Amino acid sequence: MFQQILVGCDDGPGTTDALRLAAELASLGDDTELVLVHAYAPNATRFGRRGKAEELDDALHGEGMQLLERLRAGLPAELDGRIELLSLPVSSAAYALHDLAEGRDADLIVIGPAQHGPVGRLVLGSDSTGILHGAPCPVAIPARTEGHAHGADATRAIAAIGVGYDGSRVADRAVDFAARLAVREDRPLDVIGVADFLPPVPTTDGFGGPAPIQPPPVDPETVDAEVQALLEERVTTLPDGARGRPVTLHGDAAEQLADRSAELHLLVMGSRDHGPVGHVLLGSVSRRVLDDARCPIIVVPRHADV
Repeated sequence: MFQQILVGCDDGPGTTDALRLAAELASLGDDTELVLVHAYAPNATRFGRRGKAEELDDALHGEGMQLLERLRAGLPAELDGRIELLSLPVSSAAYALHDLAEGRDADLIVIGPAQHGPVGRLVLGSDSTGILHGAPCPVAIPARTEGHAHGADATRAIAAIGVGYDGSRVADRAVDFAARLAVREDRPLDVIGVADFLPPVPTTDGFGGPAPIQPPPVDPETVDAEVQALLEERVTTLPDGARGRPVTLHGDAAEQLADRSAELHLLVMGSRDHGPVGHVLLGSVSRRVLDDARCPIIVVPRHADV
């Protein structure tokens, strides 16, 4: 399924989880290449003797390669011969990973959850949002587990892959991506929608008074039926081999998806704001789910090539 996976690396605990997730996904194919990428800030001042500036750059590059060598040593032996190491002098990890992914036609970027590394290392967490926005391919982020990868949870070994669905085009692409992954991993696929019973428009005029036109009252049973019908219809269009099932959750979308993630092997989401069913607001809560998820997340950006 994946030909090349890029992994943003620093020496923080999130990299351990990122590498474990990347290794798991790389193991789905016999020829998937892992590219471990370390970005360091180049010496921009260039004052004093030129030799000293070049020595500093060489030292930073060398430290980055040493870090990557240590990280490679911890990866499964089955990946030997399929791992490339890159230590790059760039000011932005997001630009580095985007450029590499686009230039190499990479299938996936994997980054650790937000955290800060020491001076001279890639401060990956601060670039996480930038890496997600505008990425040319899907981006995977492990849960915030402080170095304990999700694979250590025995219940997750038999869990389903979940995908948030709201009827939008980007959600359709996320479902297609998740379905292929579920077939490859031989797991069931939960196609998840959230029925939110809040009014579709504000009920005030913004100044404390009632809105000029009040929205009709929301009928929970109607909304629930609409969401369930949307999910059931989408499940019927899954590719051969996919074992899909519709799952309707109720309440705040971010809270419900984050809670559900505790029962999933991983969760796939699109990055658009919302779809045609006004009460299924998946994309608008993607960032909140990323912060609270209990399983790895794969975000399919709006313009990503999947």
